[in-house]
Parts: sequence; C-alpha cells; structure tokens
Amino acid sequence: MISASKLLEMKNNQFKGDKIEKEVARKKKEMEKMQEAAAKRRMEIEKKELAAIKKENDAERSRIASEKLQLNWIKWNITCLGLGFTAYKFYYTRLENHQSPIKHYITGQEIGMFLIILGFVTLTFATIQHKKKIEKLKLEVPSMQYSLSLRLSYVILVFSVLVFLIVILRT
Repeated sequence: MISASKLLEMKNNQFKGDKIEKEVARKKKEMEKMQEAAAKRRMEIEKKELAAIKKENDAERSRIASEKLQLNWIKWNITCLGLGFTAYKFYYTRLENHQSPIKHYITGQEIGMFLIILGFVTLTFATIQHKKKIEKLKLEVPSMQYSLSLRLSYVILVFSVLVFLIVILRT
C-alpha cells in the first residue's frame, strides 16, 4: 500500500503541476495580448505612413493641376499678345499704305493695346493666385519641387511689358 507521506507527496506534485499549467496558460494569454498589441501598433504605424504618403500624393496632384492651369493662363496671355500685336500691325500697315482705318470710332491700335493689356492683367492675377497656392502647398509638403510655370509666367509678363512698350513707342 501507499503510505500517507507518498500520497501527500503525490497530491503536492499534482497541485504543483496544476499550478504550473495555470501559470503556463496565463503566460500564453499574456503573450497573445502582447502580440495583439504589437500587431495593433504596427497597423497604426502603417496607417500613419499611408496617410502621409496619401497626403503627399494629394499635394502633388494639386500642384500638377495648378501648374496646368497656370500654363493655360500663359497660353491665354500669348494668344492675347499675338492678336493684339497683329491688330496693331494691321492698323500700322494700313496707315503706312495711306489707307484709311476701317472704322473711325475704334482703331486697330486701340484694339491691339487693349488685348495686350488684357493678357498682361489676366496673367498677373493668375500668377499671384498660383504663387499663393504653391506657397500653401509647400507648407504642407516642404519637399515639393519649385514651380516651373511660375518662373515662365514671370518671363512672359516681362515680355508682355516689352511688347506693350513697343506698341506705345512706335506710335
């Protein structure tokens, strides 16, 4: 038969085994919770990185749209310059050939000057608006590249002033 001390020892071992199993189960639950927390942190970090990338992409799309709009304003200015200079040249050619102007109440020179001024003024306002938009976008995304159409606008504005001065000084 089994002695009382052996029986007591077996119960203690069984009790210790149950304790160990409970401790192992508790450790497993803690590990699972830690893994879930780590997975949550990774997901949050990935979401933040994706949000930053999305913000940068949205800013780039907005910059490209603004650049396209500015290039269209430049195209409008060049068209006004060309039409204005052509109208003025037509008027000037008629005067050189000793022909009368087409109508007496408005001349080609006035139409030409109006178109040149119209192109200059619209491009000036568009350039101011574009510059503000680009500065605002640069505050959001500092790594954004500079605006090439803004620099081109400055050159075209100077050219517009020169054409206007040519038209005025030629009369």
